[in-house]
Amino acid sequence: MSTSSKQASPSEAPRARITIAKSLMSTALMATVLSACGGGGGGGGGSSGGAPSSTPSATSGWATRSVTFNPAVAASILLSAEFRNADANCTFVGCAAAGTPAVGQSQAFELHNLHTALSSGVTGAGKLVAVVDDGFRLTHREFSGKTLSQTGALPLADHGTHVASLIAGVKDGVGMHGVAPGANLHLTSFDPAGGGTLDIDNVIAGTLNAASLGAVAQNNSWGYNVDARTLQNHLTANPGHSTAQALNAVVAGFGAAKWQSYLDALNTFENGGVVVWALSNDNAMTSGDVMATLPYFDTRLQGAWIAAANGYFEVNGAGDISKAIRLSAACGLAARFCIAGDGTTTAANGASDSGYSAGTGTSYVAPQISGAVALLAQAFPDMTPEEWAKRLMASADNSWFSTLGVPVAGSVDFGNGVSHAYSTEWGHGVLDIGAALAPIGSVAVLSGATVTSSARVGLAESVLLAPAAFGDGLTTALEGTDVAVFDALNRGFAVEGSALVSRPAPTMLPDLLGAVETPHWGALPSYQQLLRQAPDLAEDGASVAMLSSATGVFEQPGSSALAERSSVFGMVQDAVAVIATQNAGPLDITAIGFAGRGVNGQTAGIGGTGVNLSWSAGGSRASVGVSFMNEQGGLLGMPENAAFGWGTGSAAGTAHIGLDQQIATDLALFGRLEYGVARQSGATSGLVASMSDLQFSGFEVGARMNSVLFASDRLSFSLAQPLRIESGTMGLSLPVSRNADGAIEHRQQDADLTPGGREFNLSLAYSQPMGSGQWQIGLQHRLDAGHIQGASSSGLALGVGQSF
Repeated sequence: MSTSSKQASPSEAPRARITIAKSLMSTALMATVLSACGGGGGGGGGSSGGAPSSTPSATSGWATRSVTFNPAVAASILLSAEFRNADANCTFVGCAAAGTPAVGQSQAFELHNLHTALSSGVTGAGKLVAVVDDGFRLTHREFSGKTLSQTGALPLADHGTHVASLIAGVKDGVGMHGVAPGANLHLTSFDPAGGGTLDIDNVIAGTLNAASLGAVAQNNSWGYNVDARTLQNHLTANPGHSTAQALNAVVAGFGAAKWQSYLDALNTFENGGVVVWALSNDNAMTSGDVMATLPYFDTRLQGAWIAAANGYFEVNGAGDISKAIRLSAACGLAARFCIAGDGTTTAANGASDSGYSAGTGTSYVAPQISGAVALLAQAFPDMTPEEWAKRLMASADNSWFSTLGVPVAGSVDFGNGVSHAYSTEWGHGVLDIGAALAPIGSVAVLSGATVTSSARVGLAESVLLAPAAFGDGLTTALEGTDVAVFDALNRGFAVEGSALVSRPAPTMLPDLLGAVETPHWGALPSYQQLLRQAPDLAEDGASVAMLSSATGVFEQPGSSALAERSSVFGMVQDAVAVIATQNAGPLDITAIGFAGRGVNGQTAGIGGTGVNLSWSAGGSRASVGVSFMNEQGGLLGMPENAAFGWGTGSAAGTAHIGLDQQIATDLALFGRLEYGVARQSGATSGLVASMSDLQFSGFEVGARMNSVLFASDRLSFSLAQPLRIESGTMGLSLPVSRNADGAIEHRQQDADLTPGGREFNLSLAYSQPMGSGQWQIGLQHRLDAGHIQGASSSGLALGVGQSF
């Protein structure tokens, strides 16, 4: 940008002539430009990185609330003529040495990952972008069908037409299209008279008018070719001066009050939109120019402001930047809020309604950033302008800094673990629109009132492990329900509720191996069987026993593995038990107190007591009993969860009955039924607003036979229902969105925890002695395995045991 100024009298501050931020422009019809570029491979030999690495894959189970990238559509957009027509070759616009067009030169839209962004369907529709420039051709076909608002007179000019079409050129299969082809435009000339001198009153009026109409971005591809250090030096020498006074002294003498009004207007605009300002194209300027760096001096403007730098880039076959040459002023004092880009483009001009021209400069980087803001505003209407700007800066591609040896000046902490490095030369790196639309940083569940006050629980840590007893109840209740999760920059994305619940995959192997390895033939243990579990137990006395599992302390059904899943006691492992029994003729009274650890590797303990009354007569035995169990950090085996804070523990009471009937010498029937109620303890938190009592049941019935084929063989049949929730609800307060103030909106939902399926196990186990050991076989069919409707399976296991 060059500056020309008139001679000023001693009493008048210099009034500089304003210049636009372009560097070089060659004007030609589109057909001519394309012919020239086509022969040399204009767009370069590589493709850009496609979908950004942070973009969730199609199988990841979650996607953005309003943005879902489509790789096939992105590929189609990338190859479309209208997309490629926005390209220009640096050789022909003067930013590279004359000769053969550079091989590997980036294509602006591709480098900025626009094809990925547009594949989601966002176009900037319904959003208004303000443009302050020299002039515009309103009748150009790239503005066909758009709503064009204006402040003041609009001269006819090439530069502003080019800039505006890069922002919002219509996507109609003709010519080129803009970054946000669905956006509308608000247009203001910095000099309605067409002379190139700033009419500050008109620009102030245009800025405020655009703000009142809800513009989401204001593009400024103009400025003064005054080094930012000049303003900085003035403020250092005049510590009492305001930024407005300094601007009046070193830039243009409109009066400090007028400059203050302009700064105030920009600040007002930032309440609803992002200000984008092109840096000077003087690449010898290392500190940036005075206008693009304004937030450095007037800190009110920090947040929703982005300065734009221009570079020449080459990419390799993987789409990674392999060469970068700065063509404009360095970001300098604006480095913390600066983004670079490829400003070598072809777009509409003012020569005719179908004219196009190619050029390069920061003037053509800035509108691509402004268009990106419009896409973000459509996709994320519940975010603030400052948050849109943060996303663009935090997602800018700076991966090439290290490979190309770019010195890093520092980093900006955007919060929640997102820190992004910047350089004084290139700012945060190259614009990546697709990455800005994708989740940035870690994704978390927020259950509080606002995005800033809520505790963050990582997505992986938020997944609730629902034990088999819960079956498909909770997943079914949450199926088809969107739950908002938030990335590190507090943008809400949607995950299907059922994806936040993990249930064990139904498998038969433990059951089959249990039946094969430890076949039990007594459904209800006699007093002598209890003695075998606790060898030190004396008649009418008590003892302490170490038990691998509390299952079977009262009854011993046909298969230990099935019994563990059919009884609440199956959750108690590595238990220490105190057992007391009283024998009164045919009546056995057994009491137990036990403590152990929970299943699923829980370190929290489980303890409880129980009483069992059994009656034996002849070949029959019946029992009835009750038990009580306290589970720390678990609810029927479901562990605590920071997101699904159902409580801190639970208490369960059960009643059970059993029967063991000897029909003949080698034939017996057995059965056991258990029913209980579990109640959570402790306060609910996170996504859980309330938790009802849970009723559960389990049973097993069957028959066992000895000497079926041979004198010492054994055969058993059983039908079992593993432990299953029969009723219960979890009251949920699910985040579904947020508003621009950061308040999280919740939907209240009662999730029925009753599984849709009811598992029935049909099992057969056979064993026969073999020398000092035995061989065994187990066969099982599971209907609605894991209490998951429709999940049925069958299996067979064979085992050999040998005693030494």
